[in-house]
Amino acid sequence: MPILLFTSNNIASKNIAFKLIEKHGFAEVEESKWERDGVLLIDTKAPSVLNVPTDFDTDCIIVLSSHKSKSGERMLTAHFPGNWADAAYGGKPRTLNIASGSMLKIIVQELARANKTGWPVYVEADHHGPTCTVPIMFVEIGSTEMEWGDGTAAESVAEAISNSLKRKERYESVFGTGGGHYAIEFTNMILKTDYAVGHIAPKYVLDSLDEDIFRQAIEKNVETVRKVFVLKESTNRKHKRKISEYCSALGVEYVEM
Repeated sequence: MPILLFTSNNIASKNIAFKLIEKHGFAEVEESKWERDGVLLIDTKAPSVLNVPTDFDTDCIIVLSSHKSKSGERMLTAHFPGNWADAAYGGKPRTLNIASGSMLKIIVQELARANKTGWPVYVEADHHGPTCTVPIMFVEIGSTEMEWGDGTAAESVAEAISNSLKRKERYESVFGTGGGHYAIEFTNMILKTDYAVGHIAPKYVLDSLDEDIFRQAIEKNVETVRKVFVLKESTNRKHKRKISEYCSALGVEYVEM
């Protein structure tokens, strides 16, 4: 069973959780802990969503979170935490987490269906901490205090998560490379094809991509990853060659799109 984590010290995190409690059947079982059909919702009371505890025996941790960006664009997002390079925002440097591409696909599909805000839904590239030993993902409201406190956004995310917990489908998951931090092409792949997407290495990390972290992107998945999709228009020849060589070394298929 997944575990849902939030912190009452984060506006968006708290608001999503309260919608799950008020409208989606999560009942209190003890202080700071609610449950529905075996799925726990826990107020970690962590000072930041980046500091939630992760030492749980679970199929997947889903962190309810805010998203912050310089642009201030309104959005709903989902992504895996993990660091392609340094660890400026927590976790271990050059370390990815275990990705559940199927769960991410389900959540993004449900976000798109439940979205009553009119804001875009994006999958983001892997970034920030924490680093843990079980699959983990973040589901977020962005990107300013106004959006974090928006009841329609909180209800949209809560409904999406509630519906996601009822689904058990499994999909073929791929590793995506290239493009921007807001992975529009891979969001479309999730929403419009039968593929799920696990780790996403955006264009800005490809210079530092080495075989070790490439191997992590292939191996640290719930699903078996057999294909690497490369965005050909945003990936230069040098990076394509490097990725192709790593694919050959690890026995996975290189696909340009």
